[in-house]
Parts: sequence; structure tokens; C-alpha cells
Amino acid sequence: MLTATRACAVALFAAVLAVGLPGAALAQESLTPAQKAEKLFYGYDRYGAKFSYGPVSEENGVLTIRNLKYEVAMPWQDPKNPDAPKKTETLSFTAETIIARRYDYRNPELPHFADLTFSGIRPGGSVLDLMGWSRSLAVFGGETLVIDLSQVYELDPAAGSVTLDSGTATIRGLLRVEMAGRFDGVEFARLRDPKLLEKLGPGSVGSTQPDAVGTMFLDLFAATRVHRMTYAMTDLGGLGRIFAFVAEEHSKKNPDAPKITAKAMRQGFAGSLAGMTARFSGVFAPAMLRAAARWMQAPGTLTIALRPGRPLPVASIIGYFGALSAQAKQAKGQRLDLDPLQKFLGLSLTYTPAAR
Repeated sequence: MLTATRACAVALFAAVLAVGLPGAALAQESLTPAQKAEKLFYGYDRYGAKFSYGPVSEENGVLTIRNLKYEVAMPWQDPKNPDAPKKTETLSFTAETIIARRYDYRNPELPHFADLTFSGIRPGGSVLDLMGWSRSLAVFGGETLVIDLSQVYELDPAAGSVTLDSGTATIRGLLRVEMAGRFDGVEFARLRDPKLLEKLGPGSVGSTQPDAVGTMFLDLFAATRVHRMTYAMTDLGGLGRIFAFVAEEHSKKNPDAPKITAKAMRQGFAGSLAGMTARFSGVFAPAMLRAAARWMQAPGTLTIALRPGRPLPVASIIGYFGALSAQAKQAKGQRLDLDPLQKFLGLSLTYTPAAR
């Protein structure tokens, strides 16, 4: 008992020395709420963007900011007509409330830790219409989406490590996506390169092709190693609305056929997933498809987890998937075994029904 207690005390003391918490706490407390808000929104005016926010208050070390408004003008290139001249469009959003429970105000360019929540985000701007935003919203029967974001993380730039305790995006009434993980080998210096920021900034929207952006990200994170990661999707009603839309569109295109209900459409998709188990051998793939089918049928959470036996570089994971894809093409018509993939990644996929 004494040995365990002493070990815990030594570990805690080492952690305090490593991150310098006493000095950090002193530096945080010396700032006024207004100064903290300025630090939190560091870099928001990049690319000529305009932003403003309303009242700022602090209670028991928790900073609250209300009524954030952001807008940026950007050159827009029609991806379907690359020879057409660029136009200037706008991208904007508002947020009702921002709450900072913990934040590294000493390093605003690259905060080493954060516990932030953005509530009531409403995206807007002319560029969304050009990207088919209105058509997408029609699927969900609304004119706007309201989004809540939260993140809790700590990073060590010197070690290139990130611990994401939680990162959550909730589209109210539709879907919640949650991610957590532990990573190292992150090249923070490259991520802060001004040239890279320009390539990935608003000016790149509509002009930089998705495959080019994907290649850029793969190059940036190729050496990053995954220690563990979970990704969870919770249906908050979005799947039901999608299936209702698909069923309605099907009925419009086939007016003489019997009308298909959203429930029947949903069960049909779930049945298709379950029926795919015949294409695979082994244990993992059939179990994965059954879990996905259950998520299609009833509200709940689908969780994908990676817990490899050793930290895996992103490049190795991508290479493994490439080899698996080539193997699948060569074995066309034969049953594919995904159990080696499951073992390599420590992969699991589970379905948890929604609480009643």
C-alpha cells in the first residue's frame, strides 16, 4: 500500500514538473476576463476575417463568452468550371455561448491544453449555397442546422504528442459524433507553417481539389503514431429523416408503385448490411456488419475503437489498407477474411442501443 501510494505521489510530482502547472496557473490568473477572451480568439482575424463577441464574464475560473459572430470573404473557384474567373463569396457563423473551463492562454498560437465548449453554432454565408447546403438541409426538413462543439485535450509540442480526452460535434436533433485518442509523432512545426495555413485557409475552398487536400493531410500525419482511438456516432433522429426523405423521393419517381415507408426503407438497408456477411469469412466482419445493421434499425451509438498492441504510424495503417484492397481485388468472388485487420489494429465495432 505504501509503495503504491509513494509511486502515485512521485508520478504526480513528475507530471507537475513536466507541464509546469504552478507557473501556468499563476499566469492564467493574472489575466482579466477580457484579456483571456482576446487570447482565446487569437488568429481569428487571419485571412482578413471580421469577428465580434458580446459580454465576457468569469466565475470560479470558468470563462463565458456570448454572441460570437464571424465572417470572412474568400475567392471562390467553381470546381466544375476551373477556367471561369474567381468570385468573392462569404463564409460566416455565429455561436451563442463559448465556455472555457481550462485553456492555455500563455500559448495562444498553439494552446497546450483546452477544455472548450461552443454552443449554438449556426453556419451561413453565400459559399454554403454554392456547396449545395440548401439541398442538403432539405433532407432534414429545416432551413438551418444548430451545432454544438466541445473539446478536451492536452498536447506536448516537444514530444509531438496529443491526448484527446474528448472531441464532440452534435448536430441538434440529428447526430452526435465523438472522438478520443492518444497520438504521438505529430509535427507541430509543420502544422503552424504560414504557407500551409494559406493552402488550407478559406482561400483554398472551391479551388483546392479534395484529393489534393487529402494527399496534403496524409503527408502531414504520415509519421504520426496511433496509440488508441475511438470514434462514436449516435443517431439523434438524423437516420430516420434521411430514410423518410429517400422513401419520399422513391415514391415520387415511382408514383404507380406501392408507397414505401421510411421504416421499410430503414429495414431494407439494415437487411442489405446483414446480407453482406456471406461475402466474408472469419469472425470480425460478420459481427461488424451485424452491429452496423442494428444501428440502422434502431437509435443508438455505433463505436469504432482502435487499440493496437503497439503504436502504429498512420503510414503503416494506410499501407495495410492498400494491401488489403489489392488482396480483395485479386480474390474477387471469394470470401474475404478481415480477422487479420482486426488483430493488426486492435479493432472493434460495437452497437449500444439508446437509453429508454
